Amino acid sequence: MLSIVRHSCQKQQNLLRQVVAVRHNSTGGARPDNNVQNGDTRVELIRRVLFESPAREPTIKLEGKALEEHETIERAWKLHKMRQREQRQQTLERQFRSIHLAMSELEKASDRLFKGAIVKSRHITYPKQAKIPTETPSPQGWDYSYKHSTE
Repeated sequence: MLSIVRHSCQKQQNLLRQVVAVRHNSTGGARPDNNVQNGDTRVELIRRVLFESPAREPTIKLEGKALEEHETIERAWKLHKMRQREQRQQTLERQFRSIHLAMSELEKASDRLFKGAIVKSRHITYPKQAKIPTETPSPQGWDYSYKHSTE
């Protein structure tokens, strides 16, 4: 993760150097700082956008009853999320147990079907066979010669 951030920062620095070099060459060798004083604020704007962190709202310091209410709500939210995780885990465990039971029953019933169920085919997979829904119109377009049959 750190290498990604470092790489991104290096790319931004290289971009800034290129912008400064272009500005330096286009002004006949004048320094970019002179441009800021003369009314050209593009380089300074680029520096601020690339290297300054965005301004943040100051954090609210809670005291007394407001702090207690906030902590109560936080604990209730964490308890709710924990119960959701536990419920999801129980559902997954129940599904795994039923799959395991079905596979053991299949193994007892037919060895051929059991082996067929556990072998993964390299050629046939459902998502690759399914038609991908698109929002593009049909290549044939509208059939203007179609007549509804009146039977």
